[in-house]
Amino acid sequence: MTGFVYIHVPKCGGSTFGAALRVRFILSQASISLNQGNPDLHGDGYIINDYSARDAQLKKLMARKVKMISGHVRYGPALQKPVAQDYKLITMLRDPAERFVSHYNYLQRKHPSKDRPHTLAGFLNTQDAARLASQYLFYFAQGGQSYGMNTQQLIDLAITNLAKFALVGDLSEPKDFAAGLERITGKSLPRWRRNNAPEPTVVPSHLVDHISTLCAADSTIYEAMQRKRLAA
Repeated sequence: MTGFVYIHVPKCGGSTFGAALRVRFILSQASISLNQGNPDLHGDGYIINDYSARDAQLKKLMARKVKMISGHVRYGPALQKPVAQDYKLITMLRDPAERFVSHYNYLQRKHPSKDRPHTLAGFLNTQDAARLASQYLFYFAQGGQSYGMNTQQLIDLAITNLAKFALVGDLSEPKDFAAGLERITGKSLPRWRRNNAPEPTVVPSHLVDHISTLCAADSTIYEAMQRKRLAA
């Protein structure tokens, strides 16, 4: 059996492509459930607990040999076990500064909170901003700037892990990614768009330097994968 795990980093086009893949594998597909954490926990504690539960769900789905699994789940131990040899890994990246702004705008639009600054400029100095700016570290090395880990080691680990993926796309080139998906799955994909922002994402010019600094680690990962993809 050859199965597929689509790791969907937030605001990287995964809603559209993940849904298209699940339709094509309708008889054997699943998505990772959200909000599985202990409700008594808060902040980083809740996030880590939530994603640990998602890791466990992924492991169970792979053990059941579900052919197409997609969702907000990290690359981790379940994908390094012998059962993982039956699966090809897929993900899509996006320019980290654009992804960061899009993520903030999405949270403000869909999940407003009195505890989150209501302007992007005000948000940049919060711990949550550091977390949102290091999603590639979190998803592909299980770490992040806000957890006080060695950033360079995490960057190197994320790049090493991403090199194991069968397909790493770029949201700026969706047609190329769709063609890659069809090639490795052997299935044509429906063409639709889901969960799109109401307006194009713009990184404000007066905040570019601050946002670029926050996203520096993810940018290093993104640029490394761009070079690998272009050289392939």
